[in-house]
Order: sequence, then C-alpha cells, then structure tokens
Amino acid sequence: MNVSSTELDQRQLSLRGSAQATVGGIFLLLTFTCSLYHLVFMGAQRLYAIKWPLSYRMQSDFHVNVGLAVVWALAVVSSTVPAWFPDSMVYTYQHTTFLFFFTEKKIQNRDGNHNALVAMLIVFYVIPYVIMSLACVATIIVVHINQKKSNQLRQKTDKREVRMFVTVILMQIGFTLTIVPLIVVPVLFFGKSLTCDTASLPFLVCFYLSMSNSLVNVVVYSFRDKNFTKSARDLLTASRLCKNDKPTKSPAASKATNSTSV
Repeated sequence: MNVSSTELDQRQLSLRGSAQATVGGIFLLLTFTCSLYHLVFMGAQRLYAIKWPLSYRMQSDFHVNVGLAVVWALAVVSSTVPAWFPDSMVYTYQHTTFLFFFTEKKIQNRDGNHNALVAMLIVFYVIPYVIMSLACVATIIVVHINQKKSNQLRQKTDKREVRMFVTVILMQIGFTLTIVPLIVVPVLFFGKSLTCDTASLPFLVCFYLSMSNSLVNVVVYSFRDKNFTKSARDLLTASRLCKNDKPTKSPAASKATNSTSV
C-alpha cells in the first residue's frame, strides 16, 4: 500500500486518544499481563507443591479456580492502568507496528500524577515479575535442600513436580527473553542513544518478538510433555515410512492389484 509519511502522521493524530485506540491498546496489553500473572501463579503453585506436598494435594478445585479467577482479574485490571492517567499516557495508532498501543505524553513538568503512574506501573508490572523470580529462586533452594538430604527424591510425585517446575522455569526464561528487548529499546530512545530514524526497526523487531511470548509458552509446555513428544515422534516416523514405501511399489504390482480388484 502506497501511503506517504504525511498521511501516516495524519492517521496517527486522528486516532490519538480515541476510544478504538484505547480499547485496542488495552486488549494488546492484556496479552502481556495474562502471561505475566499466569506465570506468577504457576510459579507459586510449584513452590507450594514442592515445599508443602501434602497440603498441595489436599487443596480443592475450588481454591485453584479462585486463584485463576484472581489471576484473570489482576491481568485485566493491570492492562487498563495506563488509561487511568490520561494526563500522562495516551493510546494511539503505532504505524511502525500497525497496532494500537499507549505512549507517553510530552509534558513539561513532572507532577504528582506522573509519579502516581510510575508507582502503579511498578505495583502491577514490576512487583509481580519480582515475585515470580523470587518464587523460582525459592523453589530451586527447596529442591536443592531436598536433594541434599537424600540422593534420591523421596516420592515419585516429587519427581513429577520437579519436572513441572523445570517447565515453568523455561516458560519464565522465554517470557523474559521476549519482553526485555522491548523494554531496552524505549530506554535507549529516551536516553538519546537512539533517534526516531534508528529506533523504528529495532522497536518493530522487538515488539513482534515480545508478542511471541505466548507461543513460547505453548512450545515449551508441549515439548516438555512426554505424551506429546511421543505422539509427535510417532507421527514423524509414520510419515517418513509412508514416503519411503511409495517408490518401492512397482508398476507390475499396481497392475496386478488393479486386475484383482476388477
């Protein structure tokens, strides 16, 4: 599509602060907050399972469902945080990513409202990530202590929980690797290390890389599941055998088969 830079700027200005930009930006941010809060919940559950296995097994489905409901509620609320501060943040159309997202308003004086925004961002984004990391470290320490007491884990279920914990760690690492570049580029931009001309392409790449965090979780969880890997291996083996069997069938055999069927 041939569109001039002037037309792109006009479209961005026309959608700046609009209702559709706000709704689109909130739903886009929800994709990040959902992954974050679900990983926090999963990390806490793994620590609970390894540190207090008996209590973990006795928890009812109701408690788990309540936990998931709280996770979704926090994810939805945290995705709307930038909309609470219209004087500091505004939703607009980002023509570099072809998506709606929030951006900072250019204001001369940093007042208390801006400080409140920073505080809310720390509460809803930074602290959950710190809790997720601390739960991961605490679980590693508990596993190390258990293995130190005995060369072998005491119960078969403990081995299964450790395997699940490793899966959660890999998900958290994937989440971090996909999100951190998106944070680094704006920091470099506001620190004057990048300009508008040099920041567009890195921001575009890092932005779409960050959107793959949910895909990373699906891939990690699937390939850590033994049944999935076995099924995938069997499927690949069967398809490979089918390809190898096709050339071996001679024309004479095909004619004989056709005559028999007639």
